[in-house]
Amino acid sequence: MDSKSVTLIAIFSSLAIILNVVRIPTIFWPNMVYLITGIPIVIAFLLYGFKTGFLVGVLHILGQLIFFPVGLMGFVAYPAGLLINLLMFSGVYLAKKFITSKTGFKNHNSEKKKAIIFTGFAVIIRTGIMPIYDFFVFYHFLRPLVLGVSVPEIYIVCLVPSFVLYHLTTTLYTIPIAYLIARKVSKYLRIRAKYFASY
Repeated sequence: MDSKSVTLIAIFSSLAIILNVVRIPTIFWPNMVYLITGIPIVIAFLLYGFKTGFLVGVLHILGQLIFFPVGLMGFVAYPAGLLINLLMFSGVYLAKKFITSKTGFKNHNSEKKKAIIFTGFAVIIRTGIMPIYDFFVFYHFLRPLVLGVSVPEIYIVCLVPSFVLYHLTTTLYTIPIAYLIARKVSKYLRIRAKYFASY
């Protein structure tokens, strides 16, 4: 890894960590907040690919644990961010494959349509998998294991719509904003961006 790569990873990781100060409480999922920390992580992925995006995500989680500690819950909740990032990365990857497979579309100059497709694939994958993780892994396994306190089953079941709504809405703002910024940065700095290079 060269010095430029290390610098870029440090910059995006720092941005993601700093953005933890912006926390908007949800009204439908108790103790859950909206974050914008995923935006620089997805930008790094769009511009430089999986390895850079993944490293930025890992460093961001370490930064959360150090600078924004929430006790034992941090060791349970924060690492889920890696899974969330991987799911959104997968959605973007599949969206790119879809776009490049459509010969009549990949040369089309509609950035809006491309952003919608990127977002749509990411929404489907994240919203299709994370609520299952929240229900079975987080509330039925990790939370009782770490905190030693079980949550009533009926309470968890009632939270399922909140799981879906949270992951849906978070992805709906993370991907389009990251896409827009990554496009502007790639054009301004003349970067041959990983996920824009072939169309």
